Amino acid sequence: MGGLSIELLLALVCAVTFFRAGRLESVGEAYDYSFLWALMSALLSALVLVVFKTPWFVLLLCQIGLFLGIGVYRALRDPA
Repeated sequence: MGGLSIELLLALVCAVTFFRAGRLESVGEAYDYSFLWALMSALLSALVLVVFKTPWFVLLLCQIGLFLGIGVYRALRDPA
């Protein structure tokens, strides 16, 4: 039994982090973003790890890019 790889553990931590961030962002909103954000994180992790077979630091950079992308999208969509 080999245990969890660092990449899989990082993907799980990122998905949970995005779920919690989406839940915090959705307080007082009509829509709960937690599942959507966690799904985007999980799909990005699958793309980066399975399709491109990159190491953990590339996954971390992609997750940071996703976080920044969500922030920019939300800032442009709702500037107030």
